[in-house]
Amino acid sequence: SAFSSFLHGKSIYYPNRKKMKTPKKTPAASASTSVKAKKNVNRSPIKTKAPAAASGGFIESLETAVTDIVISVFFQHDHTKGAFIKPHIDAWRSSSNGEDNVSKWYIDGIMPRRDGESNEPMKSIPGMPYHWFSIVTLRGSPQETPTEIGKQLAASFSAFSAPEFESKTFQFRGDSSSTPPLSLNNYLLDRDCIMYLKKIYFGVSKEEIMQDDETLAEFFGSPKEGKRVLSGVSDAEWERKMWYD
Repeated sequence: SAFSSFLHGKSIYYPNRKKMKTPKKTPAASASTSVKAKKNVNRSPIKTKAPAAASGGFIESLETAVTDIVISVFFQHDHTKGAFIKPHIDAWRSSSNGEDNVSKWYIDGIMPRRDGESNEPMKSIPGMPYHWFSIVTLRGSPQETPTEIGKQLAASFSAFSAPEFESKTFQFRGDSSSTPPLSLNNYLLDRDCIMYLKKIYFGVSKEEIMQDDETLAEFFGSPKEGKRVLSGVSDAEWERKMWYD
């Protein structure tokens, strides 16, 4: 009809009728509802910055049965490979005594790590010819702890840079001493144990040392093993100085 056509083509105006508000849609509780997940981030600066803070690697230090000696080892994150410290070793070995910062590092010697009972140098990377080195420190006093020494070494190595080497940061991992501390030959080769035996007991004859069971056990694990090792050292070799001051 004509009226029906009118209704379909026009809006009807009601002057007294209030305009209805369009109701806001309330999200239905369904699978599509968005819920903000609560963050649970541990924002400890040590944890979040650990990779960058140890860009060069880590260091652990430990007591030995020879109370004068603390051994420190630099390693990569997984603890199975040595950290790359060749530039540091080269700089220390070529430094002038007391004339530069490198010579003031808390290091008495840098020696190959012993590979178990083999009396062979441990490899820094398995299958490769590179040695994994131990840092040897002679304590200034018995009160100095491996933690103090390790932190000082980490700081010294982190501060080092050279024209061909960009500085890397080393992080002290902790004191890894055994209880009781193990003999020196658990960490160093026999020849290097002999060197430190001679250095610490400078002026003492080989015969006297071979009669001192306690000292032999500290360096070589047992008096028997100590006597076996020292029996292969001639008197001339014993008298010859094997280190540099």
